[in-house]
Amino acid sequence: MHLAQLRIPLSAVALALLSLPPAGADEPATARFGERVDVEVVNVDVVVTNREGRPILDIGPDDFELRVDGKLVAIQYFAAPAAISGDLPLSGEPTDRAAAPETIGHHVPPVAPPAGPSTPTSLVVFVDQSALEWHTSKQIIEEIREYLLPRVDAGEQVFIAAFTDDLRILADGTSGRDEILAAIDEIEKMRGRGTRIASTRNYLERDIRTFDRYVDLEDAAGQAQVRGASPEGLRSQSASARNYLTQQINRLKHEIEQYGREELDRQQRSLDALQHFVDALSPLDGRKAVLFATAGYTSSPTAFLSALLEMKRGRRSNRSDFSGADAMDATAAELNTRFQAMLRTAQNARVAFYTIAPRTSPVMQNSAEFPSLGRHNERVPPRDIGLVEQSTSIRQIAHATGGQALYVDDGLSDRLVRVDEDGAAVYSLGFPVGPEAGHRDHQIEVLVRRPDAEARHRENFRRQSLPELTSQAVTAAAALGAAGEAFDIALELGEPKQDSARGREWILPFAVRLPLGDLALIPDDAGRSGRLLLQVALREADGDLRVSQTAPIDIRIPTADLEEALVRQWVHRAELRLPAGSHRIAVVVTDEGSGLLSTALATIEIQ
Repeated sequence: MHLAQLRIPLSAVALALLSLPPAGADEPATARFGERVDVEVVNVDVVVTNREGRPILDIGPDDFELRVDGKLVAIQYFAAPAAISGDLPLSGEPTDRAAAPETIGHHVPPVAPPAGPSTPTSLVVFVDQSALEWHTSKQIIEEIREYLLPRVDAGEQVFIAAFTDDLRILADGTSGRDEILAAIDEIEKMRGRGTRIASTRNYLERDIRTFDRYVDLEDAAGQAQVRGASPEGLRSQSASARNYLTQQINRLKHEIEQYGREELDRQQRSLDALQHFVDALSPLDGRKAVLFATAGYTSSPTAFLSALLEMKRGRRSNRSDFSGADAMDATAAELNTRFQAMLRTAQNARVAFYTIAPRTSPVMQNSAEFPSLGRHNERVPPRDIGLVEQSTSIRQIAHATGGQALYVDDGLSDRLVRVDEDGAAVYSLGFPVGPEAGHRDHQIEVLVRRPDAEARHRENFRRQSLPELTSQAVTAAAALGAAGEAFDIALELGEPKQDSARGREWILPFAVRLPLGDLALIPDDAGRSGRLLLQVALREADGDLRVSQTAPIDIRIPTADLEEALVRQWVHRAELRLPAGSHRIAVVVTDEGSGLLSTALATIEIQ
């Protein structure tokens, strides 16, 4: 068997997984076979408040109405808020279990209801420094530091991550005061880049408003001309004026397109980083309250600038003659797709986003700060769709996940307390789903049968595929050290050797071992067969995270070799190409037959 080289989506540094032929059977193992589990419990975290936003804590299971895709669904699991003392009884057990393919044995783990009366909440911080202006970033970080310290002193664990050019995990569930302060200080060193982005945009807007300062766009004869020219010189200067005007327009088009491409690329990388971090949080139990500092997302970063330029030319807003318009439209569509995919992942991961964004009104576009539109100053400048989209995206992130949208101003400290209030007032409503739900989105609606009550919750759920679960498990293991073991698995690291062709890289051999008897092997005419999914992730000392693609491994055992094979181990050998430094390596193996997965972790220092 051979695995192809695996791509790394978050970094240009190569993390290559090169497959070597697997070794034969090694050591005896106890035969154990599994059967695929296709029933899972969907937990819907609900915060119930009155019209003033204060939590309501005396709601019982009969006061809720839960609908999925418009159909009433029975609440089979119920967990009361943490603020309520005492246990409330669970109502019912999941009864439907889908049939599995024919396998040997019946190793089926039970589907357990939520433990305890309340839903645990993890506290998470994610700061996107790639677009925040420096002074806004500084205020947000100071407010977050003041918010976290009392909770850390009380022993609460905190997860911290940030993005500038790459995703960096700075605290992976620690309650240590020094570690938390060091992580916050590291984010502050990154400095928000939004000041540069805003400056570039303002420069382009000013340039568009003034580029024709010395040239009239059209005279009575439809010609461009230099202002102040004598009647005798008009004819000779008309061609020069037209050439100047064409050069300026082409220059501005190029700069607008360059700005748009850079902004769309930055936002795509930001969403990729956020998606990977949400993947890392997915395997953690319970609800995750994420303080997400962001400037928002827009698929139209150049809409206002290009429309303003067309207006200055005396034309209707039209991007048809912008050479990069089609390419940017395609990139914008991809950005919207990634945004919606991130939201779906967050909803499935029980993530509630508490967005922290600047509430800075845009400068009035006809104020004294900007020159007028010149000969078109009687016309109102076009609406900035980009700013509208940014604001809308922030509210959508919070609303779709059951969180809240918070804004940077003098009252931010008081509003951050709402994160604690929500965490203590979360009801958990659970219901089982089977394969009939498919891997598609399902709409969730929760109503509270009280006239003064309002409910906040995630809007969708989707049963995730095995490759998605595999990716989430390995990301969580590498990023946060969260490992789970449904069957025995071992990760063994070899001795790293410096790559002679690439002096700065090292080749690290490793082996993954697991007992064949733990796998769900399906009988066929030739014997038994199964398929594993293997994925590798790497976290470096600075918190940079890299994740490989998922690679399938097919296992086939002839009938004549079955008895001997089932008491031995399967060994998969491969290599990692790494830079020098400290690394946490995670490997996850998923058994497609049973739907179970196991992760293994190892650390190494390469000098």
